[in-house]
Amino acid sequence: MKKNQILILVILIVLIFGGIIGWTLIQKGKLPVKEEVTQKEEEVKELFSLSGIVSSVDAENNFLMVKPSGKEGEIKVILSETTKLIKLESPFSSENPPEPGTQFTPKQTEIKISDFKAGDNVFIKTTENIAGKSEFDDVDFIHILP
Repeated sequence: MKKNQILILVILIVLIFGGIIGWTLIQKGKLPVKEEVTQKEEEVKELFSLSGIVSSVDAENNFLMVKPSGKEGEIKVILSETTKLIKLESPFSSENPPEPGTQFTPKQTEIKISDFKAGDNVFIKTTENIAGKSEFDDVDFIHILP
């Protein structure tokens, strides 16, 4: 075969494969796009912990009002004699943070209900299922987060 015939054959093969690939890509674009299904927030069946911000403290009646993170309304958290109240503190200051990747254990200090104040970020762990409740009293521990 002559050089011209070989060149024409190569160009035809490239055009054929290019056409096939192009047609395939165009057809994929014509496929109906799956509509995103908006899922309702799944109803939580069991919930044994809660993060939120303290909105008020009633030391005389031994309870906190907490606004759960990302939710509307408030939850009444009633404390008992067995509830552990702990303040977690970073072992470093914000002006002198540790190097990235450094692991540390926060300092834990036992506190009283009177040490809580509105605006404290808290993590609450219960021993009962609190899903859907606006008040609960079986609290294992409450941590004030740094």
